[in-house]
Amino acid sequence: MHLVVLAGILIVASFPPWNFRGLIFIALIPWLYRLRTTTTWRRAAIWGLFLSMAMSLLGFYWVAYVLHEFGGLPWAIAGLGLLIFSTFGQPQFTIFAPIYFVLSKKRAAARGSERCVWSLAIALLYAGIDWSIPKLFHDTLGHSQYSAPWLRQSADLFGAHGLTFLIFWINDSLLDLIFTLRQRKEPSFWPSIGLTGPSVLLSLLALGATATYGKTQEKAIQDLIAHAPQKTRAAVIQANIGDIDKLAAHRGLRAASEQVMDQYFSLSDRALNARPQPDFLVWPETAYPSTFRTPMTPDDLARDEQVENFVNARRFPLLFGGYDRNRSKDFNTFFLLTPHNRAKADDSDLQIYHKNILLMFGEYVPFTENNPLFQKYFPQVANFGRGPGPDILTVPTPGGQNVRLSPVICYEVLFPDYVLEAARRGSQFIMNITNDSWFGPYGEPELHLALSTFRSIEARIPQLRATNTGISALILPDGSISAQTQTFAQEILSVEMPLITPPWTLMKQLGDWFGYAALPCSMVLIGLMWRRRQLSKL
Repeated sequence: MHLVVLAGILIVASFPPWNFRGLIFIALIPWLYRLRTTTTWRRAAIWGLFLSMAMSLLGFYWVAYVLHEFGGLPWAIAGLGLLIFSTFGQPQFTIFAPIYFVLSKKRAAARGSERCVWSLAIALLYAGIDWSIPKLFHDTLGHSQYSAPWLRQSADLFGAHGLTFLIFWINDSLLDLIFTLRQRKEPSFWPSIGLTGPSVLLSLLALGATATYGKTQEKAIQDLIAHAPQKTRAAVIQANIGDIDKLAAHRGLRAASEQVMDQYFSLSDRALNARPQPDFLVWPETAYPSTFRTPMTPDDLARDEQVENFVNARRFPLLFGGYDRNRSKDFNTFFLLTPHNRAKADDSDLQIYHKNILLMFGEYVPFTENNPLFQKYFPQVANFGRGPGPDILTVPTPGGQNVRLSPVICYEVLFPDYVLEAARRGSQFIMNITNDSWFGPYGEPELHLALSTFRSIEARIPQLRATNTGISALILPDGSISAQTQTFAQEILSVEMPLITPPWTLMKQLGDWFGYAALPCSMVLIGLMWRRRQLSKL
């Protein structure tokens, strides 16, 4: 048990907020050693479940905070919910463990180049299983390298799962070497090194090649950033308002809404009075406390007019998150409101994007979409609609230039193919609005930001991140975070974004392809090794 817990601690320590990223290259060794020394595949599956639980409890402890804050559950029930979540939070470990138990025995009987092929096949198999099994937060081992300036650049070739493959390959090869040395019968250790050393050497050479590629790419992208043909300046308003429902419970809905709007207007005026002035303002996800331009009450109508008058008086575009209503459905919505052209009596001043990928149990519950009873008693979860998908919106800035952005709302940024599709359509930057206030002040905000950085590397376009309570940030096309705010602090993030001509990337061309390829490639290699072994017995 202690070896599995140790592996969980090392994995979690490799990720934000701890960021000891080098530990990930040895973090799996204790767990893999336990799998190699267990007696049955059923016991191996149990050790896989234990690692899933250890990693989830240590790294995703804030799930209990969500259940308490968002779900309104007592802390004891929220803690039980976290324990239940931990059993399926990292399902790839549970599924892969018994398979590894069997395959590692096959590899132990191999010699020479066959052993290297087995190691390669096993690493590909882990990466493929990790990619194919659904996870709520879509994290993978490769994300631990978000702050590694050279290694993260390879995400434009094979995404985070390519790094996961490399990390597992190194861990497994080192374990195979250690295990063989411990099992050797002769006094000399050179035969053991000759048996397992090639796999260690090849995996480390692959790591070196990845770092070398990354160093070259980092310099090339930084040169593009330095000579960007176009730049735009934005001001993100982080008002530090998380849960308006709690505010409304204390002050009443009308008073709470007025307080929210007053803070955003006040901070926005401060941003506009600064020098240099921004080209546009950004308010984060659900900053606007009701639906926009679909008013249900006179207060809603008056609030809409407030925002419109603010934008028209200052002649600056405003990008903000709120809600939209269409027939019987509500939508988590991104609005782009520009100063009104008085010559036109239409809605040409407003562009709208509806969130497409909803958060399970937060914005929808599986298999309840058409259940009227569930919708009656849980309207805050069951009544959300989905937008049509990736889109491009155009910001006409005061300087006369048009800037094309791809809006993504919170959870959507975790899906590479979704963001890449907008990049293919000509997006110049990713506009990510998020509300992380439900997750507490420590752990999740840092992890969510880390996962987001990979989208900028894969598409090679900058990303502006606006959050209610932090962390708001500007992520450059090389994955570096050039500016960021604190959590649970009221701040104005004023940044200048370089709008480069994005270079060609394999990820943009093929999408998140590595996961598709890893699983069948591992099957082919395992099949070849099995066939070769059968022929050798003849």
